[in-house]
Amino acid sequence: MDLFGKRINIINILAVIFSGVFFLCGALVSINRYWQFDVWYYDFGIFNQAIWSVSRFKSPIIDHFIVPGKIIFADHFNPSIFLISPLYWITDRAEILLIAQAFFVAISGFILYLVGIKLLKDKLSSLFVMLSYFLFTGLQNAVITEFHELAIMTPFLSLLYYSYTTKRKKLFILSLLFLLGFKESLFALGIGVGFFVFFSRKEWRKIALFTILYSIFWAFLTIKVIIPYFSGQGYYYSPQLSLYTLFTDSGLKLKTLFFSFGTFLFLPLGAIWLYLLFFLHFAARFFSDGSTRWGLGLHYSAEIAPSLVFGALITLQKIKKVFSIKCVRIISFCMLFVSFFLFRFILHGPFLLGVHPIFYQHSKDFSYLEKLIKKIPPNTSIAAQNNLALRFYKQRSYILTDTYEKNNPEYIFMDMRPGQNPNNFLGIKDEKQLLERIKLDSTYKIYLHEGDQFIFKKISYLK
Repeated sequence: MDLFGKRINIINILAVIFSGVFFLCGALVSINRYWQFDVWYYDFGIFNQAIWSVSRFKSPIIDHFIVPGKIIFADHFNPSIFLISPLYWITDRAEILLIAQAFFVAISGFILYLVGIKLLKDKLSSLFVMLSYFLFTGLQNAVITEFHELAIMTPFLSLLYYSYTTKRKKLFILSLLFLLGFKESLFALGIGVGFFVFFSRKEWRKIALFTILYSIFWAFLTIKVIIPYFSGQGYYYSPQLSLYTLFTDSGLKLKTLFFSFGTFLFLPLGAIWLYLLFFLHFAARFFSDGSTRWGLGLHYSAEIAPSLVFGALITLQKIKKVFSIKCVRIISFCMLFVSFFLFRFILHGPFLLGVHPIFYQHSKDFSYLEKLIKKIPPNTSIAAQNNLALRFYKQRSYILTDTYEKNNPEYIFMDMRPGQNPNNFLGIKDEKQLLERIKLDSTYKIYLHEGDQFIFKKISYLK
């Protein structure tokens, strides 16, 4: 019995260690991408500027193509993100948000491990499932792709499933309220969870009905009232319900479905009362005309990943009742093997960058840009391209576009190195033409020119 107890303690320790490894790897890859200027004002800079402003008790006003110069709620209603604003009381470095994001997702995995223990009464199987969650490429992409509220949301969704599993109603409601506060579109997730609870636990049907009705109310309140109030216009992100949109690039969408469920050995499909949740999630992504939502890239899979794991655990619980815990261990180990195989050899998960020394060495190649950034005086306004503008979140900063004159910035910063990521020039049709326009602009003079980098200063501010 003592040996058994020691083995169980070792599994708990392993769960903590693997969660820590996931956190460390996610944080390192994210931070180094930031140092390599491979992170952009859209979307990291938008969130960063808003969170920084709130930490300084200022209005979270952002620069935005659709709703420029307005509070972030004009774009999305996500008040829960400001839970992490106090981090900027500890440090003023933007990397803290990337560290927090990796930590939150790692915590979500450990909470799901605890859910597995409650459902399966077996720590080893729960550990295998947790590791499959961490190896899911869609989740890893969410961690290393800038900063998004859907990644920060994951521990609250995991906590929602934990409170359901442990029959803690107050914790369930509290988790739901915080969860929906991360993004207005999460009302669909709330409806899906409420539907699952209604049919899976009769004694919780009042809670289920509250969850569904409150989620519907939240959708109406945020999409029809709050966001239009702040934006002065309608909601911009309504899905386009057309068969043409649904079947556009259907091959990519089928791959997303296959790898999302396949990572977990298709076990989530055994949880039939989660089908509405799965349908609402993928329908919202696939009906959208934004092709970035269709694949496993960016942050969109973070919203569904905890639910996939929860569905897999429910199916494993059913298998245990029919067969044995030994069968569950074999199946969960097979899931881990498949998820590792997909991560390593098929999908080439982004966390593989964390073990490549060259990736870290590449960060040193951008030290010259860091030095140039320090040449811009604080408390001034600046317009810079997408991958540079986010570095000026402590002052009035704008993303550089072809209509830069509207913002009348005191400084303009352009990096014209060849071979850059096209995202660096988001909002600019032709960066070479724009550079020539600024050179000919009689209201600006070259403040600093080193190689391919140009900093311009408004003449009226020259001394």
